[in-house]
Amino acid sequence: MHPTGIQRALLLAAITLLAIALLGEGSVASAPRVEAQTSSEASDLPNGNAERDITTTDEASPIPQPAPSDPQLFDLALAQNELDALEREADALQRELADALEAINGLRIARDNLELNRPARGEALDQARADARRMAVAAYVSIGPPLQGIDLLNAETASDMSWRNALLRQQTERLNDAAETYAVLAGETDVDVLNLTDEISDETRRVEELNRTLNRVTSRMPEAAWYISIARIHDEADAEFRERGRVDPTPAQWQALRRCESTETYNIDTGNTFYGAYQFTWDTWETVGGNGNPALAPPAEQDARARLLYSRRGNQPWPICGRFLP
Repeated sequence: MHPTGIQRALLLAAITLLAIALLGEGSVASAPRVEAQTSSEASDLPNGNAERDITTTDEASPIPQPAPSDPQLFDLALAQNELDALEREADALQRELADALEAINGLRIARDNLELNRPARGEALDQARADARRMAVAAYVSIGPPLQGIDLLNAETASDMSWRNALLRQQTERLNDAAETYAVLAGETDVDVLNLTDEISDETRRVEELNRTLNRVTSRMPEAAWYISIARIHDEADAEFRERGRVDPTPAQWQALRRCESTETYNIDTGNTFYGAYQFTWDTWETVGGNGNPALAPPAEQDARARLLYSRRGNQPWPICGRFLP
């Protein structure tokens, strides 16, 4: 007797399920690909780099060389606002960075829990594999294994062919369900671990981008603080000008003084005890808050301290070239 269409479908399902059950033991269940990804935290990081502490680093900033008329050099409030804005941005980035790191820790804990539950899932998988193999072998041999006490082989004596066909259809559906259940159990843990690993990787990339942005912001803070230090000198000079009623020299007058004193050479140091564009002595330089060799100070600092000196003493410190000042 030639097998019917339903019998052929049942036979095909049995063969497929048998192949899955026999071959799956050495492939899906062991999940070597996932183990390779989860055995090291390197999989969490882009490009497979070894795990590292994700922290911020400060980069040294060169001394700024602003234009002599830069408003931040003369406006203390403006300079302070710039630093305050950078600090607020850095604080916001640090909070976002902390949230991202906390999210990574949570994802790692969830992934570790899945790894710890592998033995229990393995037992369920083994049972499902054994059941699938048993059903597949029985179906392959008899094209009709026991179903709730009904043996398809005994149904050959039945006169109702539709009943036999119904049993065959039901058996085919059961075999397909068993194969699907086995496949889900075999892949469930691995898919979850892969998904968590992908999420960790995404969050790690986000952390690295936040870290780079934070580094850029914090690297600008020393410059902003430097602007404040210069603006404070000018702020002090402004107060002296108001108190003493002196006229503030114009940029052209200051330039004429520098040309006379040093040919406008800010780093001049000839060893004659006078230094920089305004030919400060070390003692005079220190009276206006300077430290070290005046010739090594940035031009903006030399300009600010010369202005503070003039606001206090007029052109007296420059007995010859001071004629260019009011």
